[in-house]
Amino acid sequence: MSTRQVYHVLGFLCLLFALFSGSRFLWLFGGFYFFMTLVHRWWRANLPRWVRLEWNADLRRVMQGMPVTIRFTLHNRSWLPLPGTVISLSFPKHVTVEGADEVTANRQRCTARFRLDLPLRTSAERTFTITPHKRGLVWLTEAQADTLSVFGEEQDPISLPLSFSLLVYPLPLALPPLLAAAIEPDGGKLTRRRREEDVTFFRGVRGYVPGDRLKHIHWKASAKTGALQTRLFEPTARPSWKVVGHILPSYEPLLQRNNEPANERVISALAALSVLCRRQSLSCDMFLTVKQRGREQFHLPPGSGKAHHIQVMTQLARLHQYLPTSLAAALRRLEHGVTRDTILIVTPRLDEPAVEAVKRLVRRGHNVMVLDVSQEQPVLRRHESARAQARKEVFS
Repeated sequence: MSTRQVYHVLGFLCLLFALFSGSRFLWLFGGFYFFMTLVHRWWRANLPRWVRLEWNADLRRVMQGMPVTIRFTLHNRSWLPLPGTVISLSFPKHVTVEGADEVTANRQRCTARFRLDLPLRTSAERTFTITPHKRGLVWLTEAQADTLSVFGEEQDPISLPLSFSLLVYPLPLALPPLLAAAIEPDGGKLTRRRREEDVTFFRGVRGYVPGDRLKHIHWKASAKTGALQTRLFEPTARPSWKVVGHILPSYEPLLQRNNEPANERVISALAALSVLCRRQSLSCDMFLTVKQRGREQFHLPPGSGKAHHIQVMTQLARLHQYLPTSLAAALRRLEHGVTRDTILIVTPRLDEPAVEAVKRLVRRGHNVMVLDVSQEQPVLRRHESARAQARKEVFS
């Protein structure tokens, strides 16, 4: 029987005996039980006002497998104790929890329970550690608390609101060793045209040669040496990379194939390329074969700084419930570019329309590379036109 039913039965019996005996004490005692029913209802309705949960985490953005320490404090601002209070927190199943009193896994969820005994007007603090093992967003909007009622035997449920979100970045994939040399931008090599136009970093001075630009003359060095000196610059021009990530449907019913592992390898390879571009200060323009706000491709504008790298990793971490599109359509968009770009295609499967699109890109003068991630160890294949190969042999 519930607390309300127990109070009603006891109150009815007291009033029944008071009716036959005429005792005022039984009348008051029976009315007291009915009054306790109203008090218990009022207590359960106002309990969330007097119980508050504070939440503090040391990290908000982590990589897979990185532990996060969380400290929460439960405040009891009422004038009654809260014995046997149990705080329940629900996380995704891939999250491991350490430091909880009880951890159970059920229906793709991991539930952690903490038992507390709160005296009146006091607070209790607990610390635990969670470790996510998959990319994505771990978020909590409320915690469930059950406490023993001081007016009955059953527990009173409390919904405690909180705001917590943990962004888990994808783990970068181990790229092949020849990747750095195979996709080195053409700007790392000095050409006859760039000897005059590349004025990015100052390297030193040399003697003046007729034909040098006036703005390149180093006047302080000329005054010290008594002869005109011309600045030397490092060949630092780098073309912008265009990285195309091929995302497959999560499940193909005709082939009865689950593509989630392949898509995770694609996302991990894109994360590794973003890290590589960040370390080498290369501009990266990323395309994904998923729909975005009515567009056929998801496009991140080019950039090379820390903010751009964080934006790329954030978008890759939040890539869920996507609608994939065709890889050939994304490559067709790059065919009519004004400049000759370095295009890197990350795909687990290259179909015939995509192969034809790659051939057209090569004929138009683009440097196309395909990073095959169908296996555990990715393989890089470079596609170049005969003209580009001959030009590299001449200038190298």
